[in-house]
Amino acid sequence: MEVATVAEGKVSLEAIHLEDIRLAASKMTGANRRAFQAEMALKYCSGSARRAEDVFGWSRQAVQLGLDEKRTGIVCLGHHAFCCGAKLWEKKHPEVAQALWELAESHAQQDPTFRTTLSFTRLTADEAIKQLRAQGFADDVLPSRSGMSEVLNRNGYRLRPVLKAKPQKKVPETDAIFANVRERDRDCQDEAVMRLSMDCKATVNIGDYSRGGKTRGDHRAADHDMGCEEKHTPFGVVNEDSGSLHLSFGSSAKTSDFIIDSLYAWWERQAPEECARVTHIQIKADNGPESNGRRTQFLKRMVEFADHIGKSIRLLYYPPYHSKYNPVERCWGILEKHWNGAKLTDTQTMLEWAKTMTWKGVHPVVELSRTVYEKGVTVAKNAMQAVESRLERNPLLPKWDILIRPACRV
Repeated sequence: MEVATVAEGKVSLEAIHLEDIRLAASKMTGANRRAFQAEMALKYCSGSARRAEDVFGWSRQAVQLGLDEKRTGIVCLGHHAFCCGAKLWEKKHPEVAQALWELAESHAQQDPTFRTTLSFTRLTADEAIKQLRAQGFADDVLPSRSGMSEVLNRNGYRLRPVLKAKPQKKVPETDAIFANVRERDRDCQDEAVMRLSMDCKATVNIGDYSRGGKTRGDHRAADHDMGCEEKHTPFGVVNEDSGSLHLSFGSSAKTSDFIIDSLYAWWERQAPEECARVTHIQIKADNGPESNGRRTQFLKRMVEFADHIGKSIRLLYYPPYHSKYNPVERCWGILEKHWNGAKLTDTQTMLEWAKTMTWKGVHPVVELSRTVYEKGVTVAKNAMQAVESRLERNPLLPKWDILIRPACRV
């Protein structure tokens, strides 16, 4: 067997081991490579950079620098570390990037299985470039086709795989509803407008139950979750512009009153200067039975909420079977991925896990509601006429776009 030796030292390495060490060093760069070379020099060459050069074929100067770094604890970064690397495209061209995010958001949907927190988008790189050009951006500020793909993927947007995700039903107004949402978003560039997205998530079972995922701790859970006695309904409201997220966990039924009470709790958490700045609130919601544009109790409470805060509120609804396009759905994806593998054995554990998730780098505000809500509350026909008189429905999309102005205060 071929053996490499160095007469002045105690090196005796088989050739195959020498090649492995050289290969390992070649996979490293900078300070990591020098640290590895120094370790090998100390182990096999008595700490001699010259011998390491003879045995391994490394630069004597690089090995000596690695030895000096190890001895002093001071790592030399070099000019390269400070000057290399161009700025990310989205940092160099923030205005163009913002236009791209708006395009991607208008096409995005959350994976309904929550298997990934990435947004799926129908935009191709070519189509994104084409639409940005149509908005007046010059070619010299747009990335190449491959660069555009990298930008979209890096920021959480990727082309959808072909899945069984096509809605089984589609109301005739679907395309018009999405076009209207995009138009309202374009009209909401004023700082006095706050854009929100809200929705309830599936009920969370409390107990020794598996939520999927993996853990390094206790990995044994109950073999079924039938007969669960404690459950909580999460409600979330996210500010689309600031990224702030408010989560309310209700221990009672998912009702219109629970949703509106959670909005009151969210509003009380807003900074006074933020409340003073805002004149108009836009809320995106799905077409769920507790909050749709025909739910009498929800509309009555929403009118009262508008009067209470003194702000105009525009309700924008997504069509049936398209709730995954609602921006807050991505927050649920993050939460589900965050606590997968954990056993939510009690309410406090659930709340603590929710508090430690991050959405756009910030932890959410998390609250628990113990209020008991009655199901099936409706508003009498006569009383509803007064409520309806306060609703300014879009004549083309009366169930999907509703404006509520606050009552004049005397």
